[in-house]
Amino acid sequence: MALDLSALESLDESTLGGWSAEDVAYLLWQTKWAMTARPNQLPPETLWTETGFMAGRGFGKTRVGAEWLGAASFEDPDAFPSAVIAPTYGDVKFTCFEGPAGLLNVIPKELIVRYNSSDMIIEMKTRSGKTTTIRGFTAEKPERLRGPQHARIWGDELSSWAYDEETWDMAMMGLRLGNNPQILWTTTPKPKELVRKLIEPKKGRFIVRGSTFENKANLPDSFFAQLEQYEGTTLGRQELYGELIDPEESGIIKRSWFRLWPAKKPLPQLDWIIMSMDTAFTEATFDKKNGADFSACVVMGVFQQDGVANLIMLDCWAEQLGLPELMKRVKRELQNRYGDDEDTAVIRPMFGSAKPLTSGRAPDILLIEDKGSGISLRQMLAREGIEAYAYNPGRADKLSRLHIVSPVFAQRRVWLPESDKFKGRPKTWIDPMLAQLCAFTGAGSIKHDDYVDAVSQGVRLCLDKGLVSTVKAAEERNRRADDEERRSAPREYQNPYAA
Repeated sequence: MALDLSALESLDESTLGGWSAEDVAYLLWQTKWAMTARPNQLPPETLWTETGFMAGRGFGKTRVGAEWLGAASFEDPDAFPSAVIAPTYGDVKFTCFEGPAGLLNVIPKELIVRYNSSDMIIEMKTRSGKTTTIRGFTAEKPERLRGPQHARIWGDELSSWAYDEETWDMAMMGLRLGNNPQILWTTTPKPKELVRKLIEPKKGRFIVRGSTFENKANLPDSFFAQLEQYEGTTLGRQELYGELIDPEESGIIKRSWFRLWPAKKPLPQLDWIIMSMDTAFTEATFDKKNGADFSACVVMGVFQQDGVANLIMLDCWAEQLGLPELMKRVKRELQNRYGDDEDTAVIRPMFGSAKPLTSGRAPDILLIEDKGSGISLRQMLAREGIEAYAYNPGRADKLSRLHIVSPVFAQRRVWLPESDKFKGRPKTWIDPMLAQLCAFTGAGSIKHDDYVDAVSQGVRLCLDKGLVSTVKAAEERNRRADDEERRSAPREYQNPYAA
């Protein structure tokens, strides 16, 4: 039998045996929400520390966050403070606080003590009679979260946070009040590294998924009429159905194109080893959206497989280094050896073989992009007698450079060493490079693209110097056979003056 809300609204302190006006307001509030909320708009009933609501637009995510945070704040006997984090100041103010489904329109007026719109602070009463606070923060300024402590945090539209990882880290360091600090985040998912990390299984973590269409009863028909054009599209899957799209789905380079070199199989005989570097633009570059620059290094070997040149990844790393430290690192990396006298597959990331000075093969070519700190690095190395090949991409942007070398990957000419522990998967140190390379679709598509540059310029050098070809295997074998036949055939001389 449905509850009679009109009867509930007529309740007062006398009819409830001495209950306070605040208790009555809270009871009515929670009863209304229990009757209208869909099951997947409610946090788990079991003990939890993190709950993420990943759903399409119009699902009611803002209402979920506001309802949970307001009720949890009222029920806290210690009246510990809470926080709201949204992408911008406007999002905090006009969506999370003052919006139709925001805190000020969800929490009963009887429980609001004061609202400071300038400092983004709500003071509200609690069941214990104390006063607690809910303070708003913007992900544009993660440093503001350094210092404040909270018992609860609602993170709204987490996928749109400018400094997502920095903001999350600062927030979690301050989430330390009470016996069970909790964070609830709501977002329309985007394939960002932080979101991918937060949906991985973990004790005390719950993920709730939902679509726009679940809330159809509360949205206008005209809105859904407009949505028809997005049915079946990648945008529709993300924005309407709340699906976290794998960024590699639309990448130029596909993960399936790579081949695994068996862990127990000796390394092939390497014709060339190229060490390709993409250096940070300056010693201390800081980009407001993407953070500090990385210098990335990729080492690849050229070998013959079925009469055709192939590549195998031997090493890769990326690190934030100033120019002096980068200089030392490069000199050390050039001393590495890959493989040993018996061509055993000894590949140790960042260290080369087990016997670096007595066995294996060192890089034959050091390739450094001819820009920014790369120019300075080459000049410093030259003073010490170390020559580096300067790579100049010309006017081609990052995406164009990747398209140029993509046939080498598409023809499955690139190999990755197999993991010793996880059969059928590449070695773990390759994962960051592989994920970045396969997710890149153009400027701004991923947080850092340093590996993309290091790989594309290394493969491009191999193409330009004829070390690797994009000609298909059969065609390459036929061409070589024709060349060999021409070389071995007896030469026939003709009289140029003959009629």
